[in-house]
Amino acid sequence: MKKLLLLTFTVMLSAMAKAQQTGTVKGTVLDESSVAMPFSNILLLSTSDSSLVKATASDMDGAFALEDLKMGSYFVKISMVGYQDFNSPKFQLSDAQPDFQFQPLKLQLNTNELAEVTVTAKKPFIEQQVDRTVVNVENSIVSSGNTALEVLEKAPGVTIDRQNDALKLKNKNGVQIMIDGRLSYLSNEALMQMLSNMTSDQISSIEIITNPSSKYDASGNSGIINIKLKKNKAFGTNGTFSVSVGDAYIPNSTDDLYRASSNLSLNHRNEKVNVFGNLNVGRNTWYNDNTLIRSTNFEGLRSEFDQSSKRFGKGFYTSGKLGMDYFASDKTTFGIMLDANNWNGSMVNTGLTEILEISEGNQVRSSLEPYSNRDMDNWNVTGNFNIKHNFNDKGKEVTFDADYSGFRNYGFQAFNTAFYDAEGQLTNNLIQQNTTPSDIDIYAAKVDFVIPTESKVKIEFGAKTSYVKTDNNFLFEVQEDGRWLVDDGKTNHFVYTEFVNAAYFNIGKQWDKIGLQTGLRAEHTTSEGNSITLDQVVPRQYLSLFPTMFLNQKINDNNSLRYSYSRRIGRPNYQQLNPFLFFLDPYTFQRGNEYLNPQFTDNLELTYTFKNAINLSLGYAHTKDNMFDIIEQDDQTRITYQTEKNLEKVENYSANLSFPVPVTKWWNMHNNISVYYARFRDSNVSGGVLDVGQAAYNFYTGSTFSLKKGWSAEANMWFNSPQALGIIRTTKPQYAVNVGAQKSFWEKKGKLKLNVNDLFLTSFFAGDIDYQNVDLKVTNRWTSRRATLTFTYNFGNQNVKASRRRSTATDDLKQRAGGNNN
Repeated sequence: MKKLLLLTFTVMLSAMAKAQQTGTVKGTVLDESSVAMPFSNILLLSTSDSSLVKATASDMDGAFALEDLKMGSYFVKISMVGYQDFNSPKFQLSDAQPDFQFQPLKLQLNTNELAEVTVTAKKPFIEQQVDRTVVNVENSIVSSGNTALEVLEKAPGVTIDRQNDALKLKNKNGVQIMIDGRLSYLSNEALMQMLSNMTSDQISSIEIITNPSSKYDASGNSGIINIKLKKNKAFGTNGTFSVSVGDAYIPNSTDDLYRASSNLSLNHRNEKVNVFGNLNVGRNTWYNDNTLIRSTNFEGLRSEFDQSSKRFGKGFYTSGKLGMDYFASDKTTFGIMLDANNWNGSMVNTGLTEILEISEGNQVRSSLEPYSNRDMDNWNVTGNFNIKHNFNDKGKEVTFDADYSGFRNYGFQAFNTAFYDAEGQLTNNLIQQNTTPSDIDIYAAKVDFVIPTESKVKIEFGAKTSYVKTDNNFLFEVQEDGRWLVDDGKTNHFVYTEFVNAAYFNIGKQWDKIGLQTGLRAEHTTSEGNSITLDQVVPRQYLSLFPTMFLNQKINDNNSLRYSYSRRIGRPNYQQLNPFLFFLDPYTFQRGNEYLNPQFTDNLELTYTFKNAINLSLGYAHTKDNMFDIIEQDDQTRITYQTEKNLEKVENYSANLSFPVPVTKWWNMHNNISVYYARFRDSNVSGGVLDVGQAAYNFYTGSTFSLKKGWSAEANMWFNSPQALGIIRTTKPQYAVNVGAQKSFWEKKGKLKLNVNDLFLTSFFAGDIDYQNVDLKVTNRWTSRRATLTFTYNFGNQNVKASRRRSTATDDLKQRAGGNNN
């Protein structure tokens, strides 16, 4: 009996082993000139009834792989716009030969005549999907060697306010930045620095999501920008190495504007373990100058100020990531990840302020020359532990994340301001210094469940908890008689703590032509801002609900509609709440606002899609307690300062049209046009009633050219019209033309790219303020025109499955952390 049982058990194991054996089909798609065809549609069909078994698309080298296939008889169908469909001969997968490798498969053009230029398919730089806009960075020539910030500047609907170190989406502030689904909670200044140090060689694509679902954190007044880093595909080992060098030229600036970076990514995977890592090092430089023309009137004295400042910064950055996924079983995966980055730099600020005083017809001139030197050393370390368990193969799963993020930022700035009389004689020297250490610790954990049902109902729910503590002990000193004395009016020790608990629930149902998803997120926030120096404590506690609703309607094969609604919150970052003073010169400074409240926005959007290519969207957003920049002026002291306050109401209407234009077989164009109307209203802003509104528009057009012998080229242009930004109005349009060319070689393992951004130096800012007692005109220039040469080499097995993309629990907090590392 035992022998019979043993024999039966052995037969069952053998049968199970055979049943579990799977096969693989691989191949490469070429055009008739033997050039790789990326993004070709690959369909695996059964020879018995021509039913679809599996589908994929070819990669940038034209390669494809269909995995985990049952034994049987198949054939492959390949299609591509502008080419004849290809049907392969049938082939057999068996236990003896489970893998099948095609010889290179060539597609034929629909026309018999081939133009002077070879046709290749390529994703457009800007791709409009139903629920988001995708910027395909990985294969863009004009983005090569750029920073993430410079790439975002080319994205439709995204505005970079370099005057205030801020990002805006569809003319609204409060954008949340995500890295591979992980929100980065940095201050505006630190966020801009991070994006300036992240190279495009690290980025695969950028997703712009204006109406996220309840699964996402409610932070982000205007939506989410998700930066997806590059990854790979199958078992084995591979890597990518790239190096970029670039230089900029801005008239009347500085000669030292060159930058360089190198990036190395490695990945190894077998059946149980996936180990991955990345190292990025580089040198960055920037230049920025401002001019401010303003006047004050007080008791018969009119003072006219002509202020100019120049800031030049440089430094070195290093970022690295190391992680591992352990596949405990087919259903359970454990992961750990550690990433760190360091920025060590300096900035020199020089300027000249000329003052004309007019009283009873008499004129007196004087001037001052501010000089400062700032050193910065900033560290950030993030650790993540992750578990993912699939209950079945139908999508039922649970994920858990536990995280820690720590920021250690240190800054030291020395000031020397020289005052001169009308004859240019030195009358006084004001010598100051400040030390700005900032420590931030973030702890968080979250759990997410996904439960699909057989009735096409999908349920998602989860919870999250986070705790943040930031400690800023800023010391400001002034030199008198050779001694350093603490300036009590500018010194401040500020501690901020925040505890947020959140839970969400989503439910969706798919019918034949209708898809519906609705959800609700609840977030309870307890925070305390404590200015130890000023002996001021600002406690807050509030519960907020954030509903979402999405409805997709397929009218027919060519037409569809999408309706969406979401409510979101924009919390002030930790530096915005700190009442510390940041000086440009003795008459101009910036101050935080410890009483700044969060802002809440209701977003409505309707999107029409034609043939999955042309998208027209209409949107409306209503923001309560909008956080906006304000300039206030004390006519008696003649000091002007910038801070942020809450505005009672802002309404934003928008329309966006996105459409591709296939000009020829070798020339593809993508276009995006957006129109906005923003209205800012408040019953009391600096003692006056604010009610301003202005229509604005922007557009983007980009073209890709596929040429012979491995050559390709790109050109694009973006344009922003003048617009209203609260009390500030831009007075001239901003636009830029970007061009680039690329050569592939070594069987497409090597690529050399050359591009030039802002070719005609036209993207600079000019604006004015004419409100209450403030009459100010401002211009701003920065390092916008830059030429970059990039070399990229892929080595090893280029079909490696990279690390799992996963979001961590501290993601929604890191964007509000960080110090002053301009």
